[in-house]
Amino acid sequence: MSLTLVILAAGRGSRFGGNKPLASVGPSGQSLFEYSIYDAYKAGFRHVVFVVNAEQDVSEYTDRLEGYQNSINIEFAVQNLTAGVSNDVPNATIDTRSKPWGTAHAVLVCKRYINNPFVVINADDYYGRSNFSTIAEYLLKNSEDPKLCTLPGYKLENTLSNTGGVNRGVCLVDVNGFLTSIHEVKNIHLDAHSSLRSDDIEENIKITPAATVSMTFWGFHPSIFNLLENEFESFLRKTNDVINDEFVITEPINQAVRSNRINAKIFSTSETWKGVTYADDTNDVRNFIAELTDAGFYPPSRSDLC
Repeated sequence: MSLTLVILAAGRGSRFGGNKPLASVGPSGQSLFEYSIYDAYKAGFRHVVFVVNAEQDVSEYTDRLEGYQNSINIEFAVQNLTAGVSNDVPNATIDTRSKPWGTAHAVLVCKRYINNPFVVINADDYYGRSNFSTIAEYLLKNSEDPKLCTLPGYKLENTLSNTGGVNRGVCLVDVNGFLTSIHEVKNIHLDAHSSLRSDDIEENIKITPAATVSMTFWGFHPSIFNLLENEFESFLRKTNDVINDEFVITEPINQAVRSNRINAKIFSTSETWKGVTYADDTNDVRNFIAELTDAGFYPPSRSDLC
């Protein structure tokens, strides 16, 4: 059975100040998503769907992936303000908004491209090769289960940025390694005394260096699309701020886990996240990739990545 990799690349990059997915971090100008595709290919993925916005030039992605043209099916799904919006939603909801609806909506726009188990990642994050192989194995083993959901659980301390606050899905996990709840915590950072701080959070949510967090690396059965459609319509009806509220993936997942509509298996990982949330992150990521390249983990040229 084939597996699909969904790469979220439609964000506006407001904190970064540009098109983050195309940021050059490799020795030959490679972007982070190229390393993810390389790792995913080794794990058996043969179909890639990029989620882009209507203004993006998709050739900027295809030109970087020419070497895969005979081995991977590459497609593009456009995330715009009308995608997935039912007719009963007032036009004013759309007319007053200028930014995408969020990560869960970005996944939803892939529905017509996918009918097999798939993984969702961000284009501007580095996840570690072992996670692709672990999640792929679990997806293939449980491919017939409509409640199928899985993710690598990172230690929070391995996912912080040195240049600013980050948003993370803080996970609670049962003794069998299944997710019991997940909550989006914003602006997690270290203060001047190296203590963890964040924006306001619920009283029962604790952020510690060893806390398990999600890094927008999700494995799903395609039945997730029906769940997301229903949850998105509910979101549109209930939101109090149609201009700024986002339909983020942690919210429908949390609701589905708590109502037993999905079973989300978490695999603890020791991998270290790297990403280009801020422009100042770029040098740190370049140094990280350079170390892996020098160690022979990745080839130096783009042509050898393909």
